[in-house]
Amino acid sequence: MEESNFLTKDLLLQRDDLKIEKVELTRGYVFVREMTGSEKDRWEQSMLKQKPNGNKNAAVEYETTLEDFRAKLAVVTMCDADGNLLFEAKDIKALNKAMSATNMEKIVEVAQRLNAISQKDKDEILKNSEADPEDSSSSDSAEN
Repeated sequence: MEESNFLTKDLLLQRDDLKIEKVELTRGYVFVREMTGSEKDRWEQSMLKQKPNGNKNAAVEYETTLEDFRAKLAVVTMCDADGNLLFEAKDIKALNKAMSATNMEKIVEVAQRLNAISQKDKDEILKNSEADPEDSSSSDSAEN
């Protein structure tokens, strides 16, 4: 291994150049980019929903939810040409209702590829979601 390729702490703490890709939609185009590590963590956490628990002394439990899966991913990856995100978490519901499934899928496909979200990852989310189908509500009040 060449010494010139060794990344020091200072180099590792410099923000990476995030990959950005143009995505053609029906009315124009958008850019989709890689997430930072903290953005991906927040996106993954947004797939969790606290289970209702009547026992105050019991440990808090979470379940995986696919609610707004695509819109959540689109919100944390759609950006301008400089990589600045276009949306905030509060925009998830509105975006999901406004955008066609075809356009959303184009964005999600690129976002998944750029952010190393594999089919195995998606299957794991789905498996965890189906493990406890007790609460299948799709309330518009939950914003993760």
